[in-house]
Amino acid sequence: MNKILNTFRSLKYKNFRLFFPGLIISQIGIWIQNIAIGWIIYNLTKSPLIMGIIMCTNAIPLFIITPFAGVIIDKFNRHKMLITIQILFAIQAFLIAFVTLSDFIRVWNIILLGLFINTIAAIDVPLRQSMFVYLVEDKNDLSNAISLNATCFNVARLVGPALAGILIASVGEGICFLINFICIIPAIILVSFMDIKEEKSEHVKNETIIEGLKEGIKYVVFDKRLMTLMCFLLIFAFIGMTYPMLMPVYTKEIFKSNADILGYLMASAGVGALVSSLILASKNTVQGFKYILCSGAFLFSVCMIILGFSSNIILSITTMFFLGLGMTACITSDNTIMQSIIDNEVRGRVMSIHAICYMGSVSLSSLVAGFVAEHIGIGSTLILYGVLLLISSFIFLYLFKHISFEN
Repeated sequence: MNKILNTFRSLKYKNFRLFFPGLIISQIGIWIQNIAIGWIIYNLTKSPLIMGIIMCTNAIPLFIITPFAGVIIDKFNRHKMLITIQILFAIQAFLIAFVTLSDFIRVWNIILLGLFINTIAAIDVPLRQSMFVYLVEDKNDLSNAISLNATCFNVARLVGPALAGILIASVGEGICFLINFICIIPAIILVSFMDIKEEKSEHVKNETIIEGLKEGIKYVVFDKRLMTLMCFLLIFAFIGMTYPMLMPVYTKEIFKSNADILGYLMASAGVGALVSSLILASKNTVQGFKYILCSGAFLFSVCMIILGFSSNIILSITTMFFLGLGMTACITSDNTIMQSIIDNEVRGRVMSIHAICYMGSVSLSSLVAGFVAEHIGIGSTLILYGVLLLISSFIFLYLFKHISFEN
């Protein structure tokens, strides 16, 4: 019982209790929407390359807005911004549901709505990541809050794709988007009841956007620990996090199957990710997280190679479980270590750079992965990416051995 209580210890704080359930529900809706969008794009284009081009195009706001978003987050009221962002997410969910149910969905409006979604996400991701220190009153519980945040995403990763597969197969993609809209409403209500107390220094409030941006970049560049963590995340995201984009292609080409099999594959990864995040949440310190990070990258890369060779549904679903396990070990450990060593004054800016490394890499790699899959096939692409990530995991293991992340 004590072990369970320790795993969920951040729930003793009111703000985190309000944040946690709203995040789970809204993320389930977002995963349902993401799977439905990927399915629509592939059905409209029948091309992995065009899928990659669309996803890369949609990422343009991330590169333009995210760096400045971090400065704005550090300067202004995080709570009001968080409420506004949730409302904007609800608007985009309603719009995409409307065009799909009206049978007006086309590649061009998917691109436009994708640009809108990623404009919001460019602010939402660093904002949410910089909130945790204000959701728990004891900084010693920060790592637990971050791991439970990962649990929210992984519950959603488990439930969302499975529901999406069933919904697409039975009632179509439009209902998926409508459900996403409904799922965002509780998050807006719960977030509005949070009581966030934060103090902004006069220096941060008075500096210009450009000055704030320069200071954030300088803070990261001149800290060897942060630079190594950022580089790891960039490479891991670029190589490994293309798998959600590749899975619809994998399902169609390898198994000649419909959305239900895609749902099983993605849900299996969600189970693995959930198990991993709960294990990390039970840890009381960040000690040893750098080795968990590298072990996760090793496991993830081996799973990609196995998937590339597999033509057996049971083997692939099982492998996706371990892929999800490794993925969360990497991303959550990287995030937890980073948040434990940065100052509050630059937290928004550092997490905006973190968001660019992650989301920007995923978006650019979608274009590259789409091109590669188009020319050498989905199986060979997964094997190639797995080998590259395996080599990278050994390189970073060597680098992390010579860096201390203890405060």
